[in-house]
Formats: sequence, C-alpha cells, structure tokens
Amino acid sequence: MRPSLRIALAGVTAGALVCVLASCSGSGSDTAGDGTVTITVSGRPPATNAAALKVFNARVAEFEKANPKIKIKANEYQYDQQSFQTKVGGGSLETVVRVPLTEMSSLIKRKQIADLTTDFKGLKHSEDFNQVVLGAAKGLDGKIYGIPTEEYALGLVYNRDLFEKAGLDPDKPPTTWPEVRAAAKAISEKTDATGYAQMTKENAGGWMLTAMAYSFGDSMQEESGGKWANTFDRSGSGAEKSLKALKEMRWTDQSMGKNQLRNLTDMEKDFSAGKIGMTIAGPSIIGHYIAQYKGDPETIGLSAMPTDGSKRTLAGGAIAVISPRATPQQREAAAKFIDFYYLAPKYDVALGEQDAASKKKDGAVIGAPAVPFYKPAVNDPVQAAVDKLANVPIAHFAPYTKALDEYELAIEPPIEAQNVYKALDSAVQAVLTRQDADPAEQLKKAASQIKSQVERAQN
Repeated sequence: MRPSLRIALAGVTAGALVCVLASCSGSGSDTAGDGTVTITVSGRPPATNAAALKVFNARVAEFEKANPKIKIKANEYQYDQQSFQTKVGGGSLETVVRVPLTEMSSLIKRKQIADLTTDFKGLKHSEDFNQVVLGAAKGLDGKIYGIPTEEYALGLVYNRDLFEKAGLDPDKPPTTWPEVRAAAKAISEKTDATGYAQMTKENAGGWMLTAMAYSFGDSMQEESGGKWANTFDRSGSGAEKSLKALKEMRWTDQSMGKNQLRNLTDMEKDFSAGKIGMTIAGPSIIGHYIAQYKGDPETIGLSAMPTDGSKRTLAGGAIAVISPRATPQQREAAAKFIDFYYLAPKYDVALGEQDAASKKKDGAVIGAPAVPFYKPAVNDPVQAAVDKLANVPIAHFAPYTKALDEYELAIEPPIEAQNVYKALDSAVQAVLTRQDADPAEQLKKAASQIKSQVERAQN
C-alpha cells in the first residue's frame, strides 16, 4: 500500500532539474492559420547521452503523432534562478519551465507564472491526483499554478551489512535520534566504518540541518505580517537541537569519524564504499549506490527520517509552470505535453510498465520507493506492475515506505533557501570540527550573515 502524505508548505530546492519549456511570446504568433500550435520543450538530453536522447526524441515524435496540431521545438535549457529572471525581464521566457518547489511562492507572488487551475482540470485523472503532492503547486488563494512532475522525501539510508556486523537488526533500523546515536556508536566501535556521517559542504550542510530541524518538529523560517524571517537561531530551536545531537555523536561518542567535510558526491562515494553506516539522503541514493558505484543491492536499506516524536521530514521535487504570457492555446498544448511526458507513466499501467522496462534495459534501478502522485486506486496497479520488474530488494525499503503513511512532508525554506543553507554550512562545519564550538552561537552567526539577504529578497 502506498503512502498517504501530508505536506507543510515551508518551500524546496532540488538539485539539477530537467526542464520542459514552451514558447511564450504571448502574441499568438506561434499558432498557425490551420490551428497548429508550436511549443518549445527544453531538457532535451545532450548528444553525449545518446541513449537518453533517443528515448526523448521517440517520445516527442509519439506525442506529435497523437497530437498533429501541436509541434515541439526541443532544446537543452535547464532551469536556474538567474536565467529565469533574465528571461522574465526580457520577455523571452518560454511557456513551460520545470522549477524546484522552493521557487513557487516567489513566482506566484511576482505573478511570473500562469494560473493553471482550469488547465489542470483538463488533465486525465486530475480528480485522482494526490492532493498532498498538488499542494505544493497551489497558491494561498487556492488556485493551481503548476503541475507537479516529481517529488521525494528524505530518510535514513543505512548499510545492512554493517548493521549485522555491529549486532544490530537491519530489519529494525533506528526511528529516533537517540536510537541513531546508539546505532552509530555500536557501528563505530564494532566495525572499521564511521557510524553516522553528515553532509557539510556546498550548501548540503544547511540542507541536512534543515531536514533535521524539521524532524524535531520545527521550521527554519516563519511568516509574520506578510514577511518571512529566519527562526533557526532562536533558543531551543530544532536547528539548535540538531547541532547538539551532532556534537554529542561527534565528540562524546566519537561515532562520526574524522572527515567532516563532505558534499553530496563525497557522501555517496564513501557510503557506497562501505565506509559509513548511516546518513540522511533521498531515495535517489539507491540508484547511485547500485548503478554508479556498483554497490551490492542486498546491503542498502532505507528507513524514514528519525524523529524526536514529530513525524516530519523534508521533501523536494519539481513543478512544471507556465508563463503568464502564454496564449490559451499554448497553455493547453503545454499541459497536454506535460501530462503525456511526465504523468502518464504514473497513472497508466501499460505505460508505467513500459517505462520501467525501458529504464531497466538501460541499466537503471527499478524498485526504489517514490511518493505516489495519485490515489491508491490509480497508483497501486501501476506500482504493482513496476515492482514486478524490480531489480532491487523492495523489502529493504519497507520501513521508509510504511512510515511515510504517518509523516508530514515539509518543503524547504521559501526565502533564499540556498543562501540560508550556505550560511548554515559554516555552523555545521564549526560544530563538527571544533569541540569548543557552541551550537547556539554558530546559529546566531549564520542568522546575522543571511538576515539582510532574506529581507532584500522580499522587497
């Protein structure tokens, strides 16, 4: 049974996102006399990725055949905040762009994206869409301003082999931070591996600290009087509790090893090499562990985010938005393409199975857990078909899938999330590299560093 989730809108930043775009001159010039509409689709795989490019082109051709009045122009554009703002300012923004969940609140506020409430209702199975997933695409006015295309939730990834060597039950991973601490100590004492490790570089330190703060039932920013402000530095905050927990594992238990400067790639490499017992990550690490780093599928496990009693974790993903300059015809065409390319494999059993089989043939990992986009009646048959093609032990991720049924998903800080993370990197690094570093003091330094940026971003 797939999870039924609740989302707390607090904002999200994903890593590199493939974007789907459509022309948005707004002049109607992209609609021919015979009614043919031309849209531009970005995110086309580069020529260096021949296999992916072949699949992409085939899907575009299939879409055009099924929709002869819609023409696709593909390019390799990928979303980034600076180029997006430049396009908006210059009036050259494409019709549809996939953006991180983090961007939604600011884009809606600036009226830089279109109201898609009516267009969304025209999608197949729109009435069966998981309202939790759709929530991130809604504005405060209740209108829909985007179409979600992917979503994930962070959890505890662990090495089952190291658990067994440390005398721990790999089928009963830690569910609370005290349990994580105890397990980390056991692993570090009974094996040659680091019990628990945390990312600390390239904004990942702040990202992971935010996830921990959420698991303590807290937020990083709060709104008052129409303005958002950082709250992670207040006394007793979730961020402070998180840093104190890390400090105890690092210096009291000596269970975090000596290397405290890792980015996402460093963490995946060390975890895949069996050097780390536990860390926080999303389900994507399963594919990287097996396909990229040749890890043994039998040794990786994934559980829910540890808590202090607050069943809450950080979510991320991407949402397709459409330029407010798009004509009604362009919006309709773009919505059809988004539905065809991103959503159909999630609600159509045959397409879902076909998509999984194709990915499996290309060496992808099938069977990693994912947030369902549709209600059980629609989602479960597709998931069952995909699971039959699984090339990883699904049971090893059951604690993650099962626990999410009770979890609240919170998206990342809505204002200057990446800069907030950057400031917090220093706080995390200080606590993990200097035994005398005070968590509360380090958080105040970070808050002071980022305060003006958060304020300016809202003016």
